[in-house]
Amino acid sequence: MTDTPAPSGADIVGQVLDSHGVTPTERPELDITHEPYAILGLTDLIGDGTIPETYVRNGALSQIVQVSGDVLAAQENTLPLAVVDVTADALRRLLARHAYLYKTSEKKDGTIKRTPVSPSVSIAKAALSETHWPKVRPLAGVVGAPVMRPDGTVLQDPGYDDATRLYYAPVRDLARVPHLPSGADVDRARTFVLDHVLADFPWADGGSRANFVALMMTPLLRPFVGGLAPLGAVSASAPGSGKTLLTDIPSKLFGATSRPWVQDDAELRKSITATLKTSSDPVVVFDNVGEFDSVDQPTLAKLLTSAAWSDRELGSSNQIGVPNDRSWWVTGNNLSFGGDMPSRTVLVVLDPRVPNPDLRTGFTIPDLGEWLEDSTNLAELLHHLLVLARAWVVAGAPSSDRSMRNFRRWARSMAGFTEWMGVPGFMANADQLAAHDEEGAQWHAFLATWYSKYTTNPKTCVELLKSAETAWSGFGPSADDPWEGAFLTKADGSKPSARGLGKMLTGKAGRFYGEYTVRSVFDKKTKIFRYYVDRVISEAPAEREMAHA
Repeated sequence: MTDTPAPSGADIVGQVLDSHGVTPTERPELDITHEPYAILGLTDLIGDGTIPETYVRNGALSQIVQVSGDVLAAQENTLPLAVVDVTADALRRLLARHAYLYKTSEKKDGTIKRTPVSPSVSIAKAALSETHWPKVRPLAGVVGAPVMRPDGTVLQDPGYDDATRLYYAPVRDLARVPHLPSGADVDRARTFVLDHVLADFPWADGGSRANFVALMMTPLLRPFVGGLAPLGAVSASAPGSGKTLLTDIPSKLFGATSRPWVQDDAELRKSITATLKTSSDPVVVFDNVGEFDSVDQPTLAKLLTSAAWSDRELGSSNQIGVPNDRSWWVTGNNLSFGGDMPSRTVLVVLDPRVPNPDLRTGFTIPDLGEWLEDSTNLAELLHHLLVLARAWVVAGAPSSDRSMRNFRRWARSMAGFTEWMGVPGFMANADQLAAHDEEGAQWHAFLATWYSKYTTNPKTCVELLKSAETAWSGFGPSADDPWEGAFLTKADGSKPSARGLGKMLTGKAGRFYGEYTVRSVFDKKTKIFRYYVDRVISEAPAEREMAHA
């Protein structure tokens, strides 16, 4: 049996208009002579699902529209459709095309005259304020590449899919994926992916390669796996190592929004909101984190553990809510992390171990960047990835025990997939994130030094600061430093005040850095908090078993 390629995106654009099967002769009619009845009637008309091109997303009426223009034409493999909220003007246009709205008036002879009209903007806005549309199909988004449905089958037929609530608009021709891939299919796919496309990347370790495979498969497997996915961080030891080229692979396969890195937390929040509001791309890459920047923003940490994202729309007082269904990535040279980010990140490290890595030659694919621009090559790669995904499901979707708070389902599934695929080492480099955690290293050094000086003897913030007085001079840190550079400083390197130090300690109370954590006691007599360092050494598994034998 010969595989028939799926229709391309250009072939299905016109199908959006006919997706509900409503023809002009079947247009519903509605009398909108009186405004109150017009609002209610229009709301019911839309809610019955009789207006083609409309869907509901997060309670708002949405439509799939064709995107055209010179920019789109210049970008091969660009998704030809986008999801936008239906505005009052857009609703008036849709109704003019798909419904017959009229007002009535009485003629001199007593007969009733019907006059075709469009609803006023105020009536359209009132109707759109409804948030419950029971018979309008829910829409999760538009995808340009197949994905695995929750039941493990492959979404590869263009159009709306009830199982995933996705609209599949293929951007390239793909051979259909066999329902039961053979062993030869799997061997060819594995060889093509690992020994051809990914063969020449300078992985720092096996864990980095396995982690990238898991991250690359995430947009494809997410509807099947479900749950949240962690941040994918691609770090290189030097420029020219291939980090941008590496992120180009999922970007070209599935579609990506690339944004410059923003260190300021408030600005990063705006960037995230704008991305989720205006783009349907399943991959978002924050490119080239600055050399002196740290990936430690509370906004990003919150995003990664939130199934939905809420924020105020830029330039208005409107509050928006959108699903967080993207795969988030950052790239940079020698990335550093802080705050809650190390526990929410999967690390991929490239280390060519040679000077001028951009001058390397002798690659399996001479120019991978150019190779990825060829739609035929991308179609072949995507087909092999789909074969591997389907074969893994057919094998029972084996999982493996991996502990990753907030991302347990993703971690177990991806650990099982990479092991089944024969790529060992998934998350084996997780301990390296501690080495990239500058904030954690600073706190560990501070608490370890504090414990060595005072053990568990409680101290006030004033006493702690006094013990470090010789650590500062009028020109900055002094050479005569009893804390040997380990005392906490503010972001600008200056000494904190007693109140500031108290806030820093209170904010970290109970959080372990290595074996150390801060504890506090409240002196009821003086009304002052005192702090001490608690040291807890975990037993090794073997020692624990011996102790309980």
